[in-house]
Amino acid sequence: MDGRQEEMGGRDDERQHDRFSVGDRRMDDLVSQAPVRTDPGTPAVSQPGEQTHRTFEGRRDLMRRLALNSLLIAFGALSAVQGLGVALTLLTPVCLLLAPALLLMRATWAQWLPFALAVVGFVALYISSQINDTSPFEQRVIQWGAFALYYVGFLVVAERRVERAFSILCGIALGALMYYLTPGNPYAVFYTFADQWKYVWAQWIGILALYAMITIRARIELQIIALLLLGSFSLVENFRSHAIVCVFSAAILIVGLLARNNVPRWLQLGVVVFFGSILYVLLPRIALSGIAGEALQRKTQQQVDSGVPTILAGRTESPLSITAILERPWFGWGSANNISPDVFDKAKDLAISLGFNPTSPIEYSWYDTLGNVSLHSVLFSTWAEGGIFAALLPLGLLVAALAVLWNAPRYGRWAALAVLLSVQAVWDLLFSPVVYNMMPAYALLAVVFTAEHFSGGGVRSRRPGPL
Repeated sequence: MDGRQEEMGGRDDERQHDRFSVGDRRMDDLVSQAPVRTDPGTPAVSQPGEQTHRTFEGRRDLMRRLALNSLLIAFGALSAVQGLGVALTLLTPVCLLLAPALLLMRATWAQWLPFALAVVGFVALYISSQINDTSPFEQRVIQWGAFALYYVGFLVVAERRVERAFSILCGIALGALMYYLTPGNPYAVFYTFADQWKYVWAQWIGILALYAMITIRARIELQIIALLLLGSFSLVENFRSHAIVCVFSAAILIVGLLARNNVPRWLQLGVVVFFGSILYVLLPRIALSGIAGEALQRKTQQQVDSGVPTILAGRTESPLSITAILERPWFGWGSANNISPDVFDKAKDLAISLGFNPTSPIEYSWYDTLGNVSLHSVLFSTWAEGGIFAALLPLGLLVAALAVLWNAPRYGRWAALAVLLSVQAVWDLLFSPVVYNMMPAYALLAVVFTAEHFSGGGVRSRRPGPL
């Protein structure tokens, strides 16, 4: 009897051992078949029995990444040294030296596209300068050539690594701030903190803050709070456009965080646009109430008295830009200063038809403090001065920025910085002039876009991000 029980017990042990063996084999199969993220910015998952080894390798990889990112930040900070105007810096010749390496890379057609558009834009502006008898060495002519050099240099260094691209962007932001701190720069005339914040600090501080938070692995909720606080501060300091950029970026992140993958992306962005439109209408009323300060109240009251339509974001130059483009759509005027008086008259008629106050002298706002005609828009000024072919690149950058916003979850933990960069680019392309370090920032937008679109077999992450 005891022998039979021992025999049956032995068989039970064998069956139990077999079950555990099958379970182990299944677990091994699941582990071996599990998808592994190929993004070099994300550490691989440790396999059983390799914890000590992977921890050591993880620390070594972390130190290597920190050292590389520090070098990339220093690389971008070379832009602190001004070259010619606001387009050329010390970073320009360095990127020129790196450019031949692009021929050794297996670049896709999508990676070549921004470079091709920049070359077309540069040639179009040069032809326009010759037709309209303006200097081919002015900033408006060389800016897209500078973009091409920046883009190629950044593409060689960053390849498809989003972390590398944003490390260079951090260096660009530091370079801009160092330039503005250099004695004798044109912005040294701004003595008040409000002016310094508006014309010098705000957008670069936002980039640096988000980069630091992402680097220390701060939660996306904290990044959203930082954007909202930054936007609120800009509103109080009479920088309404930056407040809109920060709040709109935060709204995209909030909706994406709440929706996850349960709501289609088009519906997510539709909700953001809907509530953003409401906020955009309410913001002038908040400003007029005086809650955000007297300076913003006075500025908003002036815009209301001028009858500037809400869709023009308070800018009065758009009617002049549209009229100048319609008069010479192909090769432009060479310079905004060449726009004829009859075009100014037609532009004023267009402004009145759009709802501008006919008694308001809006034509005085079409000149800057130096007496030059200012169109106050990267896209419209390029089109008006260089024609349609010169405008192809800013139009392409506008599409790239919108594509990055649409596919922000692809950028994983870098999604917040990708969203902020894209929203700022959309605003600047439509409503801002070219400022210092804008060209390398646009070049990095193109690199960030190509990193997660039209991969062509490149290394990139397939795992959705936190949005």
